[in-house]
Amino acid sequence: MFGNEARRVVAWMNGCEGDPKLPVGSIETRTLTVVPSPSKAMERLNVAIRELKCSPPPLTSGILRLQVPIEEQIEAIEWLHAQHDNLPRCFFSGRRSRANRNGFNLLMDIGNENGDTSFTNNLVGVAGVGSAVFFQQLHPFSYHDWRSIKRFLSPKCPLIRAYGAIRFDATANISPEWKAFGSFCFMVPQVEFDELEGSSMLATTIAWDNALSWTWDEAIRSLETTMQQIASVVVKLKKEASGESILSKTHVPNKTHWDLAVKKALQAINTSTSELVKVVLARSSRILTATNIDPIAWLACLQVEGEDAYQFCLQPPNGPAFVGNTPELLFHRKWLSISSEALAATRARGESRALDLQIEHDLLSSPKDHLEFTVVRENIQNKLESVCDRVVVEPKKTVRKLPRIQHLYAQLTGNLRKEDDEFEILSSLHPTPAVCGLPKEAARLFISETEMFDRGMYAGPVGWFGGGESEFAVGIRSALVEKDSGALIYAGAGIVEGSNPSSEWDELELKTSQCTKLLQLEVPRHSNVENLEIIY
Repeated sequence: MFGNEARRVVAWMNGCEGDPKLPVGSIETRTLTVVPSPSKAMERLNVAIRELKCSPPPLTSGILRLQVPIEEQIEAIEWLHAQHDNLPRCFFSGRRSRANRNGFNLLMDIGNENGDTSFTNNLVGVAGVGSAVFFQQLHPFSYHDWRSIKRFLSPKCPLIRAYGAIRFDATANISPEWKAFGSFCFMVPQVEFDELEGSSMLATTIAWDNALSWTWDEAIRSLETTMQQIASVVVKLKKEASGESILSKTHVPNKTHWDLAVKKALQAINTSTSELVKVVLARSSRILTATNIDPIAWLACLQVEGEDAYQFCLQPPNGPAFVGNTPELLFHRKWLSISSEALAATRARGESRALDLQIEHDLLSSPKDHLEFTVVRENIQNKLESVCDRVVVEPKKTVRKLPRIQHLYAQLTGNLRKEDDEFEILSSLHPTPAVCGLPKEAARLFISETEMFDRGMYAGPVGWFGGGESEFAVGIRSALVEKDSGALIYAGAGIVEGSNPSSEWDELELKTSQCTKLLQLEVPRHSNVENLEIIY
């Protein structure tokens, strides 16, 4: 199987190798007739693909999406789980409560073969397998790469999107576990399942470009191969803890070295000659279990806590799965309107309403947490103001409550001066002070000199580019799930003047608890976690 996957990777079209100045010959979406079930949608798409083979387009490049609405609402993550290990695969679920909170309209206009856009549905989640066109390089994500992706997208086809992620620090060496992702990795799925409010949709996408040595015939054959592997029967997932037992659990750094790193950071922050105001230090925790962790089933469990959070999964061929349940928006753009958020400082939720309100009050009145939060908010505001005509911060500071934790929060909105500023805002916002520090370069350098592991895509941008709309979350509350190697769970804490090493370690434990407790991952009584911690 792995050999077949490797051969397919070689055959796929890397859109970054083309000329982004040359437009794609055709970008088109065709909506077929509504069917009652996924199996009927598969039949309809297979017929349409056979018809396309008999009448190839005259153009030397293009991208074509065929989509079949399904009457039944089926969860995208359940469809993805039914596809087993069909790689590459991706999943992205937006924050379901966001539309009511900040006024964004997430309704997608979906036209049929005659151009009719008389029906709309709210897109809840997207799952995809196979790659119609992928975008990956080892060099840092550049304007050229962004234009190469946008070349295959159009506002007229809002559901043709490129899903993926970018490394936290593209200048750092890539460790073996992150090698399959490159410096960035995006894919337009070959086969995609869209979960809508009240219904669903199954789609296939064909992309070709003779200039990239990827002809229409090759694209059709590749799609047919992927379609043969697609399961049309979807079984409901049990979103409950699996009861896995941890065989070993190691932290990098361990508690001793974490304390030393935090003290080193505080020394730098308090030194008059240092410009460092804040630095975010992270921890990587490897968990080995008796059996392999199913990343999609794990993500489904995380969805239970997913209200007001993004869920995502990105897994390249021959690579591990990067999954997460992040509350943090990097930016959302629709046309020229853009929104971002400041999220910093962490407290646990209270066991009673009275205790929860007391914790909220302590969070709002804490000078240390206020400093950590305002550093993030003001930095994001300055970045937005450099490319926007007007930036509004509302609320300026409040508490955002999640199932296990609560944070200080502010929302920022503005209007970009031109669409190309999307790349500028992505480049300038990432990494935010919430995951890196301030000043950015000083904090990044401190992290690279102090941390003894590769963050990879952890704390990097995770999301999608579309024709007239794009959305990226920050890849925190995340893990890398490796076959036969358990999982690497990542968490970070912001260090500012007044930080305490032990309190920050407790914050790491709190942030990783959503991953471990949902799966009831507990060390057997005969195991000794302390003896398993890595010393370096």
